[in-house]
Amino acid sequence: MPLPIGHALAGAAFFQARPGFFFGNKWLDGFFLVFLANLPDADFLPGLLKGFPNLYHHGIFHSLGAALAVALIFGVIFFKLKGHFWRYTVAVFLVFISHLLLDYFTLDFSAPYGMPLLWPIANDYFIAAHPFFINITRSAHSADFFSSIFSSHNLKAALLEVGLLGGLVLLIGIARRLLDRAPRGSHSG
Repeated sequence: MPLPIGHALAGAAFFQARPGFFFGNKWLDGFFLVFLANLPDADFLPGLLKGFPNLYHHGIFHSLGAALAVALIFGVIFFKLKGHFWRYTVAVFLVFISHLLLDYFTLDFSAPYGMPLLWPIANDYFIAAHPFFINITRSAHSADFFSSIFSSHNLKAALLEVGLLGGLVLLIGIARRLLDRAPRGSHSG
């Protein structure tokens, strides 16, 4: 799984594509998209409280079923706030599954390998045969979980994430700016 910085950059890529989409406020939108892109890793929290952060990690919250449930919940919220259901439901779903996509393409050296992507339909775990993100090393115990994240191995992983996903954010931002400057369908009759 990538570090939160990699997932945050995925949220930033969505932000670059449609700033102000959810709230009309760039800062609030940016925060919300970074939150959504990292949300599946909230499955660390119950394990942290029990002393074993990885206890529930890469469980059902890393599935398309969870993505659909979260998208529907936010779809209802945005329907009540803005009167649109599907456009926000689909957008939340896409941002949420960006997390799953990044995790799918990450090396995983702890069983069960991968994620239960098709939960609740199936409990099989899935992972890419040829991942391009490197694994993140971390302690299995809450006492030193956060300090264990700061290692030279994880620094290499972070640099790879920043290079790949930061490049994506930059490309989307450039493309959006170029499209914004392009003349809009002027037709002569």
